[in-house]
Amino acid sequence: MTKAAYTSAFKELFHLSWPVVGSRLGFMLMGLMDTLVVGHYSAAELGYHSLAWAPTSIFLVTSIGLLVGIQVKTAHFMGAGEPHRIGAAFRRGMLYALILGFGSMVLLWLAGPTILHAAVKPELAAGASAPLLVFALSMPFYMVSVAVSEFLEGLGRTRPGMVFTWAGNVVNAALLFLLVPGIITIPGLDSDGAMGAALSTMVARGLVMVALLVYLLTLPGVAEYKLLSRHAPDPQGAREQRQIGYAAGASYFIEVAAFAGMTFYAGRISEAAVAVWAIVLNFASVVFMVPMGLAIGCSVLVGRAFGAQDPQGIARMGRVSFASAAAFMFCVCAVVLLGSQWISAGYTSDDALRPGVQAALLLACLFFVPDGIQVVAAQALRARQDVVVAPVLHYIAYGFIMLPAGYWLALHLKLGVPGLLYAAAIASWLSASLLLGRFLWLDKKALRDTL
Repeated sequence: MTKAAYTSAFKELFHLSWPVVGSRLGFMLMGLMDTLVVGHYSAAELGYHSLAWAPTSIFLVTSIGLLVGIQVKTAHFMGAGEPHRIGAAFRRGMLYALILGFGSMVLLWLAGPTILHAAVKPELAAGASAPLLVFALSMPFYMVSVAVSEFLEGLGRTRPGMVFTWAGNVVNAALLFLLVPGIITIPGLDSDGAMGAALSTMVARGLVMVALLVYLLTLPGVAEYKLLSRHAPDPQGAREQRQIGYAAGASYFIEVAAFAGMTFYAGRISEAAVAVWAIVLNFASVVFMVPMGLAIGCSVLVGRAFGAQDPQGIARMGRVSFASAAAFMFCVCAVVLLGSQWISAGYTSDDALRPGVQAALLLACLFFVPDGIQVVAAQALRARQDVVVAPVLHYIAYGFIMLPAGYWLALHLKLGVPGLLYAAAIASWLSASLLLGRFLWLDKKALRDTL
């Protein structure tokens, strides 16, 4: 493979990925804006918001994985020249999104407050329960938006999701500045602080969902896929779509659940520890959207190469994507090393909290690079129909290693938030190494089989 081929691959990846990065950053910007505005309003309210967000984040991130089959199979069908199978993939994806949206809403309403009261101090659970219920109401909006965005990404149309998501952020920001400080109040509700942030997010998510659906259904040329029509049974396509979704959902679930579990560990330490961990986790989640966007671009291109039975194309796109993710995360580390003081000041006005945030951000650099690599490697494996290994490795790294290590380091050894960060670094390096090794081994095997 020549230098020109790699240059062309990078251009393809960049062309597809930057709008996805913008879209994913837009999804996370709602959480970031909530954290910034609530953090400057009150450290206690920031703790409530973080604890309310933690259980909902499990469903949010897991749903991206469970629904990724719609994007991967759409890319497969495009690469294989089978557009007649695309409409059925969309209908299945929308059905899954509705089930996930309403199912998660009901589960959070029934079990969310109970989990909070069992996991953290009573005063923290009391303040977080009402915002949690509002976040739950917005879950169907979010799931449908993700399904439509991933379908459009599978078609190679990555910009609409970015545009509508950022428009939703404008709405969210305007409502935050009105509701969180109590400039506008809602009769009958304690609508300031964390509750105001939850209400703002719910309204913004609903508007983004409506805009994406209208755009998709009025898109020129989309009628050929017959998105709203019944299709002939496609058991193989349906099975593969579910397998990809189950595998990705399992991977995303254990990773986000493990980090949410670490939030509960922080809740056993102190309110300050919850706030510090919430800020670090929010910053990490925002920068993580860039490698996640690269992973989606990688998935589309690797998926097309897989559908076209092009092993050299698979290998090339994988390597370009891994290198791009690593390079970006190294740049993030450099920014944090140089500007941790300003980043911490941007997150909170609490003079007592800022030194802890700054120190935690510096320690978080230990897991930024491997975390970026592992999400791209896992998605590249799914795109080439290798769906079992990634979730197994994720459960080992994040479930069996990070959670126990976080508890032992943070609570047993009393290292506090630094102990949580050391555990995250150990798990991320292990996950990245094993997933990358798996992809490279499959490359060698595929190229050897073609000889």
